[in-house]
Amino acid sequence: EPSRLRNLFSLQTPPATAQKRFQRMVKVPDCKWAQRSDKILLTLNVPNLDAAKTTVNITETAFGFKSEDFELNFEFFGSVNPAESKWNVGARDVQFVIMRKDAGEYWDKLQKGSKILTLKVDWDKWKDEDEQNDGDMDMSGFDNFDFGGGAGDMPDSDDEDDDEAIPGLEEADGDAKKEEEEEEKKE
Repeated sequence: EPSRLRNLFSLQTPPATAQKRFQRMVKVPDCKWAQRSDKILLTLNVPNLDAAKTTVNITETAFGFKSEDFELNFEFFGSVNPAESKWNVGARDVQFVIMRKDAGEYWDKLQKGSKILTLKVDWDKWKDEDEQNDGDMDMSGFDNFDFGGGAGDMPDSDDEDDDEAIPGLEEADGDAKKEEEEEEKKE
């Protein structure tokens, strides 16, 4: 009987197809999104991505992304215009600008169906509907980001001569001197 129990509880090697599935488990990337009335901004955190080994499929109603180790698929909350949408591969992430088919009210969420656990709001890019025209992102150089350089034309704080008097401060300083003089006279 002990040998029979040993056989029941022994680890068996899974079939070859199951082994392949376990060897290359695909992950859902961490992602952030923001929106404007006319576009969706989506960032997928996928470091060292090889664009040649990546498939992106955007239709009017669905989004699909697949790389060697990551995969993300969902249906959009509304309709988009895939022909005008762009994507850019960076060192640590992939950024998408997905144009909405019809500009209008903000979507309640990015996708239909169940929640994507790795999806968060990108508060750095988010703008409320009433402030979205205040300095929107310039997409003209989207494919050629240039993060080089320094402060540019910003003045050096040592070069600034800002010794102008602050109104009211001199009066307060004068009042303090008068009080000191009066106290000295009393002594």
